[in-house]
Amino acid sequence: MFKHPRESAELISIIAEHVSIDPDSIKKFARKIFESNVINEFDLRRWRSDNPLHPQTITEHTADWIFLIDSLNFSFWPDSGHEFTIGGEIGYWALCFAIKRALTQNIPITDPKFYCKITLEQVKNLFRTDNQREIPMINERFSILRENGKILVENFQGSFVNCIRQSQSNAITLLKLIYDNFPSFRDEFCYRSVQVTFLKRAQILIADIWACYEGHGLGFFNDIDQLTMFADYRIPQILHYFDILKYSPELTDSLWANNLLNYGDQYEIEIRGQSINAIEKIRLELRRFFERESIGKFSVPNSIQIDFYLWSLRRSISDLIDLKSPYHKVRSIYY
Repeated sequence: MFKHPRESAELISIIAEHVSIDPDSIKKFARKIFESNVINEFDLRRWRSDNPLHPQTITEHTADWIFLIDSLNFSFWPDSGHEFTIGGEIGYWALCFAIKRALTQNIPITDPKFYCKITLEQVKNLFRTDNQREIPMINERFSILRENGKILVENFQGSFVNCIRQSQSNAITLLKLIYDNFPSFRDEFCYRSVQVTFLKRAQILIADIWACYEGHGLGFFNDIDQLTMFADYRIPQILHYFDILKYSPELTDSLWANNLLNYGDQYEIEIRGQSINAIEKIRLELRRFFERESIGKFSVPNSIQIDFYLWSLRRSISDLIDLKSPYHKVRSIYY
């Protein structure tokens, strides 16, 4: 049953034992964001301008590129500490490079009618790396491609565009459509007899559509602010770096020991849930700054924009962050 991620996060804030949120750090960091550059930091045009591996020419079919990318946007961290690279890129950007390379070679990889019948060998060739280190979870990526392609062909006339149109410009309706129709996006589990739902990839899929089309056309959603941040393993890391998230000694020791967590573990649930709560608190604090300074010309950034900002900031200071704050590791198709 569909459940809003914010509702799950609020529940976790009540029962969390190992992850807490520091109110003073929330205020301090909100001030940092507010003073950084209120005009440019949250401009949706940066989805393209700052990211050359994102499509630069936007058409209706760009939505199918985004759907493909976010179907496969999970679990890039290496098992051994040695990153795989594709075209010199790592992680998410390696994925984007692989798709761009395939399109350059006239492989119709963004067409669901093609990838619903793709073979494992074709997937391995698609994600061939520079250093012979295989991208994690290659078999799962193969299965997801086949499954999602088949669903689009059978239920949405072979394009994610038709799924978007069914939502009638409502982000929560689209979130429910993705949840109901695509099992691989169903990021949920039962914790202490209660359903917990985060829907990281489903939410980022909608957010990428919104940002790509700059909130117009296919990217217009009348309730986009209802989405939360995308609870993964990198945003919690930077929240911990800025002392927004506080970890118990037991959790801290486990993360520094590089222990692999299971999807649905208590540690993992608390980290992800409290990350959502922290971003919501930052958003509310930013609203107070905007109102106090009487900045009516610019809209208050939503949780998506704050997530985008943090993800970009983490990349720019990743070495510093990695020295102070470990990230939790879970092998999962959900993030």
